[in-house]
Amino acid sequence: SQLTVALPPTCPPGRSPPPAGPASQSMMGMRRVNSQNELDKYAKQGRSRRDMESHLNAPLSQILVKDDEKALTMTKVIATLGPASRSVDTLKQMLLAGMRAARFDFSYGDKKYHQETLNNLRQAVKESRKMCAVIMDTQGPEVIVPSTINTCLKPEIMRLEMVADEEVVITSDVGRQVSSKCLPVNLPNLASLVNEGDEVFVGQYLFTGSETSSVYLTVRKIVGSDVVCQCHNTATLEGQITVHISNVKNSMPSLTEADKDAIKTWGKSNDVDFLSLSFCRSAADVKAARAVLDEAGLTRTGILAKIESKEGLLNLDEILPECYGVIISRGNLGLDVGPEKMFLTQKAVLQQCNMHGKPAIVTRVVDTMTDAPRPTRAEATDVANAILDGADCIMLGAETLRGQNVVTCVKTVLQICAEAEKCFDYSAFYKGIMETASPGEATGVGPILSEEDALASSAVRAADKVNARLIVCFTETGRTASNLAKFRPPMPILTVVVPKLISNTISWGFSGDSQARQSLIHRGTVPILADPTMGPRRGVMDDSILQFSINKAHLMGLVRSGDPVVVSQRIGASSVVKVVTVGLDVPLSGAGAMSGGAGSWGAQMTSSMADLRSALPTPTA
Repeated sequence: SQLTVALPPTCPPGRSPPPAGPASQSMMGMRRVNSQNELDKYAKQGRSRRDMESHLNAPLSQILVKDDEKALTMTKVIATLGPASRSVDTLKQMLLAGMRAARFDFSYGDKKYHQETLNNLRQAVKESRKMCAVIMDTQGPEVIVPSTINTCLKPEIMRLEMVADEEVVITSDVGRQVSSKCLPVNLPNLASLVNEGDEVFVGQYLFTGSETSSVYLTVRKIVGSDVVCQCHNTATLEGQITVHISNVKNSMPSLTEADKDAIKTWGKSNDVDFLSLSFCRSAADVKAARAVLDEAGLTRTGILAKIESKEGLLNLDEILPECYGVIISRGNLGLDVGPEKMFLTQKAVLQQCNMHGKPAIVTRVVDTMTDAPRPTRAEATDVANAILDGADCIMLGAETLRGQNVVTCVKTVLQICAEAEKCFDYSAFYKGIMETASPGEATGVGPILSEEDALASSAVRAADKVNARLIVCFTETGRTASNLAKFRPPMPILTVVVPKLISNTISWGFSGDSQARQSLIHRGTVPILADPTMGPRRGVMDDSILQFSINKAHLMGLVRSGDPVVVSQRIGASSVVKVVTVGLDVPLSGAGAMSGGAGSWGAQMTSSMADLRSALPTPTA
């Protein structure tokens, strides 16, 4: 016999189910089951698998219905700020559209320029009431034409017309004049590092790979310190020019003197959340950057290792334990890796990051949106595949630095991510993480989990089985949230950061703001700051902070009365996972929840945030 099972329509938090038209009413949310055994098996599946299959089996009439643009998306977007995206109004629109971290790239611009942009971002954060992490990106051992530095702000002042089949000389002699025939670069002993037949790519800063703005060269001969190349296409090079020589081992230090100075001055005064380590090649590079950060007093700043060369790729295993997260810089990496191998390389790197619980960031996704108002079909599919492969964040480069459709680009990428998340196989991902968890000794019953992973995996599994709408975790360091995100729950993780009083012999303040912002680059996390007075007393977390958290989630539209919520918290020396029901186990303050914070809990939340902000030190320019 055949049985038809009615499923609840797939409707993530914040979205309204699409209306059922005449052609789709009979099929929407229905799945054909061929036996009672299959029915029993299907009923035992967790929410994540049911939702995924419901979406994949839905008719086109349902799939093609446009979702709410304001729906919560688990994936995060990082935007590179520049000339097209540094005004307060544009930044505010980007934050409201879904930008959760801003990248300040010191490959161009001076400290004053970036400080002005950051000041504008702070104002936009204040007006939009949206949290945003700050990522400081170093220049590192990037090969550039030094005399073109900073011309990306005014690309028209540096324009080179390159002609196909012409000879182009690349030299280490930076004193020579830049022209379409000669490109002096900052790589010492260049001639001793290359061989005839090597491929060279030359493009503008944050190149898109377009044939009209980038050139591909082949080394034909080496004459003294000159590397003579043949140009393969006609193009116009504008602004700051970068040079990439495939598979050449770059011996320049991971941090230039200019990078170190910027970290110790701009980075320190602004207490940056992350340092993006360009052209990271080994664990030694990460350790060297950590030493510079610690010397500057930036002990809480996380290091994001940018993998953009074959050397870094081959040393990924040793890099992962040392860094906070990984940026797969597909622009430069794609020049070292053959195009037929790039998809597999991306999958392998993302898998390694996922297994280690490190946030993974993918770059270079919608290059055409630098000029066009929408991505190509291939780019849209590429974004979706990055999400299905396990990416935590999508980083936008030229699209937001100099693009003409900055806000639209952020919205479009997040809409694609939201659709891909519906098809993500959370159950299979969870199983894969469990099978490759902390190695431990062979016991015959599988790997041994650490205490933190055991607690996080239990919370995620419980949330899936009870069809929870939300996971709530309390943390001082952000580590609890990152452990939960590692197991990819299909529901949001409300990360309640409990501020901690910190002091030295001179001053005092609260921690928590940096930890909350760092949580923003983990997939599925929604960080908020709690009232400092709600912190643990003698190591015990009381019910007031849980009630505050659930009411805040209600205000944000993450839960409704009657929804089950899984809570992961520490009580004394014990770690606890429990299931509570909104409105039953945790009362809602109706007036505050319905009026956007006018009730007692809303007032407490508002005042506590104001008190906390006033207590925190304000960074100096």
